[in-house]
Amino acid sequence: MRIAVIFTGGTIGSTLKEDGYITTTPAQNNELIKSIHADITTFEPYTTLSEQLDGEYITKLVECVNDRLLEECYDGIIVTHGTDTLQYSAAALALAFGDCNIPVVLVSSNFILSDPRSNGADNLKYGFEFIKEGIGGVFVSYKNTGEDPEIHLAKYILPHRAYNDTIRSMHGPFGRFEDESFIRLIRDYEKDSYGIFKLNRLSSVLWIKAHAGMRYPEAFGAKAVLIESYHSGTLPTHNRDFVEFCKNCKAPLYLTGAGSEEPYESTRLLGELGIRVLPETSPIYAYMKLWVVSDNGLNYNI
Repeated sequence: MRIAVIFTGGTIGSTLKEDGYITTTPAQNNELIKSIHADITTFEPYTTLSEQLDGEYITKLVECVNDRLLEECYDGIIVTHGTDTLQYSAAALALAFGDCNIPVVLVSSNFILSDPRSNGADNLKYGFEFIKEGIGGVFVSYKNTGEDPEIHLAKYILPHRAYNDTIRSMHGPFGRFEDESFIRLIRDYEKDSYGIFKLNRLSSVLWIKAHAGMRYPEAFGAKAVLIESYHSGTLPTHNRDFVEFCKNCKAPLYLTGAGSEEPYESTRLLGELGIRVLPETSPIYAYMKLWVVSDNGLNYNI
């Protein structure tokens, strides 16, 4: 098998320095791939801890993956990435290459590889094993503590819970490994594929999350506003500050987090306030999709 490995830094490519701080270490990349028994070609579009991610980094990663796909000589692509913003890059790659014909798999680590608590080696191992299945698309390989290794569809990855490194997906994982055998759990799903795109360094999307007594920001310069609802899909539509924010906002308003259950009375006014309800998806995926379409003159295709 021929595999392209794209290094971007993150905890999986870091070590603990003498000053007590974790930082990226180029030599760690060579240690990481020793366990992969394949014909490997490595690439490094940038190196950073993933909390530094912005549109310029994402654009470099999209371009690097696109170049590898155009070469048409790889059985799969592995992208090493930090966990803090793993979902953002996963969503971006899914938006660009969701229907690609080889597997693109993001792998990360909850702790540096020398830490006995680290899942990085397992995430890499099962990412490589999944590539052998030959299923095209963009995925995340991740083993939660005490659980079987799982493969997630990049577009369905949910945000981390506070103080927790567990990875969960909408609709559950795409599949999991049990006794070293891959079991596929999701058969059909909608694939986006905008192809290669560029993002500005700073997002053109203002993303706000509903919380009690919130102070609403100005939306100057935003091309779109994403509002994340309470868990039941509701927003404070009777609150005069929220109503004023919506009516004064010049950018289009979108709602994520609203499901298909029986609507609450407070949702009746969403249309009147100009709020478009997005299909059920991960909030991060909705955010990234709005960013991509806003910066590239595309349609959201609701």
